[in-house]
Amino acid sequence: MKKTLFVAEVAVFSALVFVATIVVAIPSVSTSGYINFGDVVIFISSAFLGPLGGFVAGGVGSMLADLMYSPVWMPVTFIVKGLEGVIAGVIFVLLKNTFKTKKFGLPVATALAFVVSAVEMVVGYYIGGAIILGLSSGDWSVAFTSSALDIPGNCLQGGVSVLAGGAITLLLCKIPYTKNLMEKNLSVFKKRANKSACEDVADAESENLTE
Repeated sequence: MKKTLFVAEVAVFSALVFVATIVVAIPSVSTSGYINFGDVVIFISSAFLGPLGGFVAGGVGSMLADLMYSPVWMPVTFIVKGLEGVIAGVIFVLLKNTFKTKKFGLPVATALAFVVSAVEMVVGYYIGGAIILGLSSGDWSVAFTSSALDIPGNCLQGGVSVLAGGAITLLLCKIPYTKNLMEKNLSVFKKRANKSACEDVADAESENLTE
């Protein structure tokens, strides 16, 4: 039942990422890509569903949006937006657990998780854009130079998404239902992390006994 509910939640967030991506689609300066704010939902999904949910929602939802606007970007988007969801989810879970007794814990976890993942998005699309242009033109120096022209737009996209996604996440955390949803989903990853840490300790103790 829990797995079915989680799959349903991931599907809903994937659909929301798709919609948020296609609603605002501004053509980029030098590549065939476009500026969008699907990252807002990717950040929120990572906070509420954890790294796995963030990866699927970010990668699949964004990739399907590219199918409509710019199919050539689909592989790059799946990797970049999927990693964006993973990074945001991992950092959010770790920091939220670390600062759980602090008043500023949730805002700090949200800000750092979203900012770092937004940086990954900007860097990822710069490299991805250069690869796409390089493969099509054969001139790699021009490809990397041209792809750099999209960095300001992607920074704007990332910055706005961090602010909007962070504000919405903090707001949803004040609602009992969505707060419980977050705690339930993230507790799974915390248990796995704790289990892994305990296994490492047990292995170390076992090695010490055999020496």
